[in-house]
Amino acid sequence: MTAAARILREFGKHSTQLGVTQLAGRVGVGKSTAHRIIWTLVEEGLLEKVEETGLFRLTTTMRSLGASAETAQRLHEAATIPLDQLRTKTAGTLHIAILDGIDVLYVERREGPGAIPVFRAVGSRNAAHVTSSGKVLLAFLPADHQKRLVQSMRLTPRTPRTITSKSAFLAELTQVRRQGYGENRGESQPGMCSIAAPIRDPLGRVVASVSVAEYVEDVEAGLRHLIRPIVETAMRISAGLGWHE
Repeated sequence: MTAAARILREFGKHSTQLGVTQLAGRVGVGKSTAHRIIWTLVEEGLLEKVEETGLFRLTTTMRSLGASAETAQRLHEAATIPLDQLRTKTAGTLHIAILDGIDVLYVERREGPGAIPVFRAVGSRNAAHVTSSGKVLLAFLPADHQKRLVQSMRLTPRTPRTITSKSAFLAELTQVRRQGYGENRGESQPGMCSIAAPIRDPLGRVVASVSVAEYVEDVEAGLRHLIRPIVETAMRISAGLGWHE
């Protein structure tokens, strides 16, 4: 591992701000070497100097990536068995997703025989307003935060069924929060439906969603037969993260 990589790792050990001397000692390089590497990392947008303290910290982007990686790992560990159990009840494609701005980011996937082409890999994104996962993740945000995000969104239609009115979308989110699950019925792709439920952390905060997506003949009916299995799967994953009702 390079000295630069070791320096970046030091910021993940519960130290949010560090100085040149501290980093040189921890990594085992000379102070001048540490100084040169740190300023190279600053130029690359990986570190920034905090003017108030004179110390260095990860940039917002790097902190976000670190949090996403940690979240994805915790979700993977908690979701493995519940997803395998859900797989026995549906041939659809299963996803774990988190909210990233106004997009959903898929961090876990189980591909069914009729895999949804647009979601070929972990790390794929989709607009939150056309997905059941996005509706769930937005629905459980604090009201002010939710409204700000929705107001910043362009509800671009993907199909004739896409919700394009912000007031109608906010009403949809209220319904999702009330019922405890979200649906996408042909809003992202013609004939494709999905259903999602919230995953909670130990404090009860919604940090992710679990969903199943599948092409269906009756878009109006969607995947309502999977409401109970998807909600129960979300509860099992939440319990694996330490949440209890």
